[in-house]
Amino acid sequence: MREIGPQYEPDDRFKAAARLHQSEFRVKVLKVGFDEYGNRLIESAGRALLNYYDGLGVQDALRKRYPKYSKTRDADMLRSEHIPFNLFAPLIGRPELTKHVLNQILGVELLPPFQIEIEWAPKPIENYLGDFTSFDTYIKGTDDSGHAVGVGIEVKYTEQGYRIGEAERLRIADPESTYWVTTGESGVFDNSECKQLASDDVRQVWRNHLLGLKMKAAGDLARFISLTLYPSGNNHIADALSRYQGLLTDEGKPDLLGCTFEWYIDFIEGSSEIEEWKTFLQDRYLV
Repeated sequence: MREIGPQYEPDDRFKAAARLHQSEFRVKVLKVGFDEYGNRLIESAGRALLNYYDGLGVQDALRKRYPKYSKTRDADMLRSEHIPFNLFAPLIGRPELTKHVLNQILGVELLPPFQIEIEWAPKPIENYLGDFTSFDTYIKGTDDSGHAVGVGIEVKYTEQGYRIGEAERLRIADPESTYWVTTGESGVFDNSECKQLASDDVRQVWRNHLLGLKMKAAGDLARFISLTLYPSGNNHIADALSRYQGLLTDEGKPDLLGCTFEWYIDFIEGSSEIEEWKTFLQDRYLV
């Protein structure tokens, strides 16, 4: 039997459990060796796209978006970069499934045709936030009045907050940057100058939310909904979303949502091949 492989002692409780889970999936299901840590595929397995579901257009969507191999994305089973492809690529070209899943998550009925993009941002970036903020997944549909509604999705697995980079620090320090101007003009924040928005814990949520709000201000959308998808064991993300919600007006709160992996996967239903994909997601990601 292949080895589970080394784990990483500094991991918090949930990340340790998720790393072990991915290591075991590699051994029991993928049956390939590890590179340095148990959750990392050897290069040949990464290049063979074993980090991705083999069906429903997942690997085609990956290669359309990223033609070239990336070790961090394609060989690390724990990092979240690959996960949007496994979670959302099968929705492409399946409008009834997309409609059903979105209705369950959002409580809003969106109608096809749907635009579904993975790792996407509107262009040119100079017309929006002017940085490299992007959605892990973006879905656009229409409401029953024919108005465009966009859903920007951020996917987290074991990640928590992150330290600020220098370019981002400069933008946050500038009250005239697109971050603060968009925040003030949106009208959905209780205090548009609140420094908590730029904290390590909620800054990613804020930036993704701002990108969608800027799209709405630019006339691309009539409504924007920001959704963060995360496993139930990641309490840090659940807490961060709760804190961020508390910074919004009553009018802004309904369009900032969180959904667990468990809920999302449970909402999937369909043919036998859809059920096989659902089983894969359960086995692969639920710790």
